Amino acid sequence: MTGFLPMLEPIVQQMLLVPRGAVEAPAGTGKTEQITLLAGQLPGRWLILTHTVAGVEAIRRRLRKRQVADEKTQVDTIAAWSYRWARAFPVNSGLATSWTTRSRDWTAVLNAAASLVESGAVESVLKASFDGILVDEYQDCSVSHHRLVKALSQIMRCYVFGDPLQAIFGFGNDPLVDWESETVKAFPLAGSFSTGHRWNHVGDPGLGAWLIAQRTNFRAGHFDFVNSPNSVTWVQSAEEREPRDLKDDCFAKGMKHGHTLSVLHSSVNEAGRAELAKFIGATTVEPIGGRAERNFYDALRRLTGTSRVGAVLELAGSGFAGANAAEKRRRVDSILNNPSRMRVPPNAAELALSAIAQDTSLHAVLDALNSIAQESGVTLVRPELINGVRATLRHCVENPEIELEDASWHVANMRREKGRIIRNRSVGSTLLVKGLEFDHVVITPEACTSRYHWYVALTRAAKSVKILSPKSVFNV
Repeated sequence: MTGFLPMLEPIVQQMLLVPRGAVEAPAGTGKTEQITLLAGQLPGRWLILTHTVAGVEAIRRRLRKRQVADEKTQVDTIAAWSYRWARAFPVNSGLATSWTTRSRDWTAVLNAAASLVESGAVESVLKASFDGILVDEYQDCSVSHHRLVKALSQIMRCYVFGDPLQAIFGFGNDPLVDWESETVKAFPLAGSFSTGHRWNHVGDPGLGAWLIAQRTNFRAGHFDFVNSPNSVTWVQSAEEREPRDLKDDCFAKGMKHGHTLSVLHSSVNEAGRAELAKFIGATTVEPIGGRAERNFYDALRRLTGTSRVGAVLELAGSGFAGANAAEKRRRVDSILNNPSRMRVPPNAAELALSAIAQDTSLHAVLDALNSIAQESGVTLVRPELINGVRATLRHCVENPEIELEDASWHVANMRREKGRIIRNRSVGSTLLVKGLEFDHVVITPEACTSRYHWYVALTRAAKSVKILSPKSVFNV
């Protein structure tokens, strides 16, 4: 490549002189902007891969802001892209026809996609489709991800961006590839970004400078919130607290109308995040196709009668505020067993729930959830979960030949393409908001389990961070 492209970091411009390379990009230093500029300014069409829906959304949002034409890029998660290609060419990929999303064996999908690319069967198709590949969040790549990307890099130009301090994902028996010994061996390191653009843009360069200056300490697991800028607040807190007890600390000083607040809580306790959201008047950030959604579909496949009603009410009780699930269960039991003794006539939601006990169709479940949503005083706390379930049920009702699992996969892909909408006040976890930024962040005592989670949590905020922890100085 000849000539430098305007607005690209010198490190990136140097990297472009070779067909493969890597950049270490600390949080908030303009990685997404550089990827966007590359995709918009380099000739041809570029495939941009990352790991999460949040990451895909952030890149697409930046591409739209930069007015990069849609035909210039394809942005996708590595898993979704791998599945489509491996499924489209099963003979060469070796992906079993019996593979389903229910197995959650994405390592098999990644290895199948890698085998497909390594076979050479789709080399001409890939070359005709893309001029190069940009991979975001490479620190979260497993050995199988790395195998796939290395195979793609033998066909076309490939540049990867990552930050070892943000390696918070895990893939079971498929370990993360080591940044120092493996990643930069395959993709030579061009350098590291060092300017806190995120904080400079909002007028708080002190927070960004502190976070970047502390990287050596963070990497060693040492956190000191005594000697921190004014935008960092530490509040002494017990290690474990009930959502009801946390609510009074889940606010940010200086929060103005239109500002965004993210409360980061346990990555493993979905129900706890939902309860906390109810107490502070927020909504949750949910994993697409997460455990709660999968468990609900499994319950619909297994249960009948009042047990099936119970599963629907359990979902409603978690996903809505004001649903009064326990009272509804009592009323449904009366409708089914002692209708003549009911003094107050059943309402639409109670009738719909009662129908579930006698009707195994998904239409009855959808009617019940829709009726509950329309009740006075009921508000959505887990909109991504409830709306995803309702969309899946609706797809099954409108297409009776489609299995629940296939409908769920279809809806999940549509949601990934559309992108998520996060309300101004939300409750999530480090795993769910990685790649996103907010004006203010509150970190609860259960939010972070390692130095990597702490770093991700601290760097989500542009204006202020509040830390709830037993000590202001500690090692993890």
